[in-house]
Amino acid sequence: MRVFKIMDDNDTKTLDFNEFRKALNDFRISIPPEEYQRVFGLFDTDHSGEINYDEFLKAMVVSLF
Repeated sequence: MRVFKIMDDNDTKTLDFNEFRKALNDFRISIPPEEYQRVFGLFDTDHSGEINYDEFLKAMVVSLF
């Protein structure tokens, strides 16, 4: 939860695309710029244009396995 809160710059309890892209850069996760939208889509499973905490958590758990 702490990492998600750090990423949520505008304190909306969700991550928009810009917050997500900034967080990837802040955490030095290197992906080609053209891949940001695709990776964002992997997290945004309800296609709302924002990533909520449940979506974030599910994506992180799946990435571990």
